[in-house]
Amino acid sequence: MPEVYLPSRKVSDLPQIPLDGRMEFMENCGSCASHREHCRFYQIAGLSIRVESDLPMSDQTFHLKFKHFEIKVPKADMITIRHHFSLPNLDGKDLGREVYRKVPWAIYRKGNSWIYLGIAPTEGDNSLHRVVRCNDDHTQVTIYNDKMTEDEFLKGEQHSLTFFPTDQILIARVLADRNAFYLHSCGVRFHGQGLLFAGHSEAGKSTTATMLKDRADILCDDRMIIRGTGTDQGFDIHGTWSHGDVPDVSAGSAPLRAIMFLEKSDANRLIRLHDKKEIIRRMLECLIRPFVTADWWHKTLSVVERVVDNVPCYVLKFDRSGKVVDLLQKELQ
Repeated sequence: MPEVYLPSRKVSDLPQIPLDGRMEFMENCGSCASHREHCRFYQIAGLSIRVESDLPMSDQTFHLKFKHFEIKVPKADMITIRHHFSLPNLDGKDLGREVYRKVPWAIYRKGNSWIYLGIAPTEGDNSLHRVVRCNDDHTQVTIYNDKMTEDEFLKGEQHSLTFFPTDQILIARVLADRNAFYLHSCGVRFHGQGLLFAGHSEAGKSTTATMLKDRADILCDDRMIIRGTGTDQGFDIHGTWSHGDVPDVSAGSAPLRAIMFLEKSDANRLIRLHDKKEIIRRMLECLIRPFVTADWWHKTLSVVERVVDNVPCYVLKFDRSGKVVDLLQKELQ
């Protein structure tokens, strides 16, 4: 990867993140309740997300899709995101060991903290547009944004709670500790059962969502979360706000009945897969990854293997006639 010079940096120059988000919440919940413009709550896959901001938030700050995920009362299992709108002075400081560097991020590890630096794409440009500090498990996140981000914030219609290109950078890390992961897939609730249609861009996920729209509840047409229910055999699918061409999203969930890997065809066929290695290969091709560490891989692969062992997987060949819906009705009831 290209070398980009940055002065040495020190974690202690950044304000410390409270280790107990619940304690901080108890101390400030009264002010949050009466000043909603500085504190809002959202949910995804059983997680609560608390978003705080130095600048006031309005109903237009975040895109309308987040209304489906906003909640008033958070659960104890919570991620706290705190937004500031000025960059800390890091000149001459030591951030610790650099563990990753690829535009747009340089990532450092120091003790029990992670530091993410938003770096410029142009070689020789040493400017930073964002500094992020996370605790060890990424549940306490303090984000320092530059002036340009502040201007975008004030315009509203933000498509992520973190103001990152996608919130998956953060959430995918947290999911690994909760027997869960993101899959590049369309998810629906079909007769009370959760169905996933997996594949990369142009595989037909949005097309499938459109064909099923009148017969199923669309949870999301592009990125879904699979999470264990607490038993080795049970898994639920959860909707996310990371949609594709179909804007329908939901915070809803459903018990996972089947995973289907999409293949466009001139006919409609549902073919059961039995080769575990092939299924795992297909799953990993659709797995959405954050910054990958050895522990994240170990935890996530363990969940993927349990899903493969307990959930029927298929290849779904389909055309655009819509008859695939009747095939699913017949084969999966």
